[in-house]
Amino acid sequence: MRRRPLARSLILGASLALSLHPRPAAATGLNVEQVRLHPDKDGFNGGVQLGVDFSAGNTNRLDLRSSASLAYRNGRHVAFLLGSGQYSTRTAPSDELSLLLRPESRFVNKANAHLRYNYELLSWLTPEVFTQLERNEFLLLESRVLLGLGPRFVPVNNGEFTFAIGTDYMFEYEALDPARVLRPLPAQTVVHRWSSYLSLVYAANDRLSMSSTTYVQPRFDMFADLRLMSESMLDVTLVEPISVRLTLRLRWDSDPSTFCSDPVGLAGCPAGRELKLRELDVGVENSISISF
Repeated sequence: MRRRPLARSLILGASLALSLHPRPAAATGLNVEQVRLHPDKDGFNGGVQLGVDFSAGNTNRLDLRSSASLAYRNGRHVAFLLGSGQYSTRTAPSDELSLLLRPESRFVNKANAHLRYNYELLSWLTPEVFTQLERNEFLLLESRVLLGLGPRFVPVNNGEFTFAIGTDYMFEYEALDPARVLRPLPAQTVVHRWSSYLSLVYAANDRLSMSSTTYVQPRFDMFADLRLMSESMLDVTLVEPISVRLTLRLRWDSDPSTFCSDPVGLAGCPAGRELKLRELDVGVENSISISF
């Protein structure tokens, strides 16, 4: 049998993306816990991450990612602003590389932003309010708007290890792609959820820190409609202010959308074109971050 020639390959950037199925992973909650690693310092702190991956050969792929976080403290008042975006394209090995720059080659197109305010009433009790904006083309999500408030309890915070629990009321407005979504209908919904989270942060020293946050978000009027999200991070500082970050994200939706792979016409979805998004997404990412 004739052997295939060794394919050329080129990789730029410092990241690794892994999915358990073709649809990209997408955690709908943003983990603000990593921004809390300097809880006693007044003023600003934050970080920026940029990632570019390019590969050519048996797989042609271009992946552009960016994220940023900013925290501000003034006494007991703490505010967090986080945002991220990703745009990825891929083509067949036989295609010209220039096709990677065309919109029809994209398979990831998502962005979100999260703003949260805390008032540290007691050392173990912090009321908080938050809002979040999100879009994710390949989850058929045109827009999601979240508004929430509730208490945050911190049973343990010794400077090295932090254990926190939050329980919030959350208003959710969601608009799915009406041209493709078959179920659930209507494509635009307003629901009320109970958003609870468990957060663990461990700062071993100035060079090593870990955090993990898990969110559980059932609907008040239908507890079986449940979303679960988890994000874990490991940060290793190489030299100030540069560090390497390993991130694991999980997302589970009890009622994912059913959609048509082609635009829905007057006759409905063509036969054989009805698909359902999977319940579980898993993603692993390795990146370089710059903090300040």
